[in-house]
Amino acid sequence: MNDTDARINRLMGQIEGIRRMINGGRKTDDVVQQIMAARQALSRIGILILKEELLKSSSKNQNKTKRILEKIFRI
Repeated sequence: MNDTDARINRLMGQIEGIRRMINGGRKTDDVVQQIMAARQALSRIGILILKEELLKSSSKNQNKTKRILEKIFRI
């Protein structure tokens, strides 16, 4: 299992935990805090995937790398 898969599995567990919190009647601020943490984890997964793709790119593929960055960051 690679790092991306491990992170996705943890995120899935975190989301299940959020469902249990909601169904268990936990306080709204606790639930929202966990939702924000899950959003951050998802963002980190996206960044990791981008990093892996960019590391695969060689100097010959600078235009491809630039297009990827422009698409993601809309620069």
